[in-house]
Amino acid sequence: MKVLFVAASDRIGGAAIGAYRTHQALRNRGIESEMLVLRKATSDRHVHRLSSFLPRWARARRRLAAYRHHRLLAANPRHPDSGHWSLNLFSYPIARAINTLKPDIAHLQWVGDNFLPIAEVAKIKPPIVWTLQDMWAFTGGCHYVGESCDYRTGKGNCSQLLSPGHNDISARVYREKLAAWADLPIALVCLSHWLADCARGSALMQDRQIAVIGNPVDATVFKPLDKTVARQAFNLPADTKLILFGAIGGTSDRRKGFAYLREALTGLEADADAALVIFGGETPLTLDLPLPVHQVGKLQDELSLSLLYGACDVYVLPTLQEAFGNTLAEALASGTPCVTFDGSGAVDIVRHRQNGYVAKLKDASDLLRGIEWALAQSWSREALHSDIIARFGSERVSQQYIELYQSILGQPA
Repeated sequence: MKVLFVAASDRIGGAAIGAYRTHQALRNRGIESEMLVLRKATSDRHVHRLSSFLPRWARARRRLAAYRHHRLLAANPRHPDSGHWSLNLFSYPIARAINTLKPDIAHLQWVGDNFLPIAEVAKIKPPIVWTLQDMWAFTGGCHYVGESCDYRTGKGNCSQLLSPGHNDISARVYREKLAAWADLPIALVCLSHWLADCARGSALMQDRQIAVIGNPVDATVFKPLDKTVARQAFNLPADTKLILFGAIGGTSDRRKGFAYLREALTGLEADADAALVIFGGETPLTLDLPLPVHQVGKLQDELSLSLLYGACDVYVLPTLQEAFGNTLAEALASGTPCVTFDGSGAVDIVRHRQNGYVAKLKDASDLLRGIEWALAQSWSREALHSDIIARFGSERVSQQYIELYQSILGQPA
């Protein structure tokens, strides 16, 4: 069985990391998995740059399409906290490149920024599996809808646009998707039950079968490590309760909820003997918080990330909307309990008062309650690891995908 993952990158961003881990897990199970990407960051010989499969004229057309995409985005300004948008309205022959590789399954992943134009999806010849890493496939352009966007009907008036209207750019993108995808037999996979429920509520995806399969976690990398050694590696205090927060753009991306963590931490008791550890940022931050802050910057490898999780006593991700939450699963696999908000895919990972705490959405007081509760517990790090690997380990996730592929191809299980 030959599977071709189609993704904008193999390592850049959480969605790409999830896709690449799934690709690796499938190869470890004997599946002939390959990746086709725009930006290659690994040395994996089974990951192929799209440019290698486009003739010169097609590469020029892709660059022109990307330019037009960014021009159209600029012509439709959005509110500063609207998050990432993709329109994918400008075609170039990427489907021809996919078909040239002759996979049995074309497995789409994160395809925004005009990497896979809307119209090109219908030109893909092999059966399509599409893992939704966010909400983009069923919205008018945003990757996360925020609080007041009506993605269910696609009738425009998008609240994220500075000049919304009945025929705004979100309505145009929605119409393009409806026209191009309405009759396509796409097998959808959502990373969480929350995301699947959102998809089922949209006009674009309401009649489709949707499987729920999370991103895999590598148990050989993310596992409990010696806490003393881990703290020494990052020059962290030995006897302080360490609260960990981290995400790419985590302190500036409103969706990641850092403002609620900041508010929660102001309520910590003066004698709490706690400190905040932040990772993922490119540059040091100036933060006015009533406790010490240790900034470790951007980590370059997964072993360092696992070591940092293991150095801390609780990991907090107060996300407002999240398709899954790779970092939550990684932290738990490393033996560190987690605190998050209710109302998104994170609750598929964090089980309230079992492996962490699920606070009421946007409730900083309850978030603080969860942090204090988690710090007061005596946790079995091995039990946290075993539970998350049983649910999201590479073996488990790869088997779920193999069974899905077999059902699509009519192969015996």
